[in-house]
Amino acid sequence: MYEITYCSTASPNLREEDIAAILEEARDHNMKSEISGCLLYHNREFIQILEGGKEVVQDLYSRIAQDDRHTNIVLLAEGGKADRSFYDWSMAFYELSQDDMQGIGREVFVDNFITFSKLAEKRTFPTILFWSMARQLLEK
Repeated sequence: MYEITYCSTASPNLREEDIAAILEEARDHNMKSEISGCLLYHNREFIQILEGGKEVVQDLYSRIAQDDRHTNIVLLAEGGKADRSFYDWSMAFYELSQDDMQGIGREVFVDNFITFSKLAEKRTFPTILFWSMARQLLEK
């Protein structure tokens, strides 16, 4: 099992329907390629963790790095691990809106989000980094 964690910035012309297309494409490809992971999007920034076979994950990341729907792509971590963290998620996704943040209180949401992340059964350096970057993204 192999995992890659990266972050990036959405291109200025990226629209909501483009994100829906990215997710549909990713979920289809990931199911066929036995890749799982999680994608977070907030304030025009992405952070993603991918896990699966080493070659397929590296190939997917290479394609992602060439995608013009985002820029400033930074590989945060990669490496082997014993088991999946995201099991049956071909691509979990949630876009946190400003209404979400106001409705439940920004601090409460961020604290609960990070607490949830610490309950993950199989924590690896990339998953810890992923959740840490997610917190930074949400605190902006």
